[in-house]
Amino acid sequence: MSEFRSGYVSIIGKPNVGKSTLLNQLVDQKISIVTRKPQTTRWSVNGIKTSENYQIVFIDTPGLQVNPKLALNRYMNKEVSNSLIFVNVIIFVIEALKWNELDWNVVKLLKNLDRPKIILAINKIDKVSKKEKLLSNIDLISKKVKFDEIIPISATKKEGLNDLIELAVKNIPVSGPLYPIDQITNRSERFFAAEFIREKLIMRLSNEIPHHLSVTIEEFRDTKNILHIDACIWVEKESHKSIVIGKEGKVLKDVGTLARNDLEKFFNKNINLKTWVKIKNKWADSRTALKQFGY
Repeated sequence: MSEFRSGYVSIIGKPNVGKSTLLNQLVDQKISIVTRKPQTTRWSVNGIKTSENYQIVFIDTPGLQVNPKLALNRYMNKEVSNSLIFVNVIIFVIEALKWNELDWNVVKLLKNLDRPKIILAINKIDKVSKKEKLLSNIDLISKKVKFDEIIPISATKKEGLNDLIELAVKNIPVSGPLYPIDQITNRSERFFAAEFIREKLIMRLSNEIPHHLSVTIEEFRDTKNILHIDACIWVEKESHKSIVIGKEGKVLKDVGTLARNDLEKFFNKNINLKTWVKIKNKWADSRTALKQFGY
């Protein structure tokens, strides 16, 4: 029997390349929210995958941004930098055929590290019709930047993920488990309640507003048959509040229904969800408000 291995593997990249989808697929559980809009992920989230021979702690991170202007965006970049401390492996995720300046920004960050193993994962290969273009692109990137491994994947189709796991296991140390073997994340139940609600808000609202809202859980009470969750949705303007609530409360009602469905699947329990919308002016650029909201 092979020796047991355990270690930390950070998943990084520019916004919207599929990092959270990749984490969820690697651990076979939705623990990181996913939308089509950039900057959905704000916190680092650990997803723990344990087998007979290994335990990998995958760290999902926000998309790295260039010249972040708001305190919230600076916090998100700091989450990325902190996730790279003492990790054994870094999976740098890019989108196939879409390497650009934002990817170079990630490369600059990696150059300052004390050489953990760096795997380049080229994601969304299922969207590439001509494979020779993909091979040519891989060759071009590998000539510009030195990676320990390069692997094409499709997170949504689960293509290449077993190979990615094998590479990660090969590069983590021989060690006992870092977490209990039945644990799948480092985040609390309250955290997931807030994130699932925020996910539905992002999906339901226009492009601008999701970047100016946050969700806090005011009450989380588990009774024998029902989990009671009271959530506060924070926005920056009165106009945003009106949009989040919607005409005759329709938007908020739709968001509540969708979030409740996901939460009942996640917690395997009936959910009594209540939501309110409140205003806190310019919270995204206030360190005090960010701390209050759990950032």
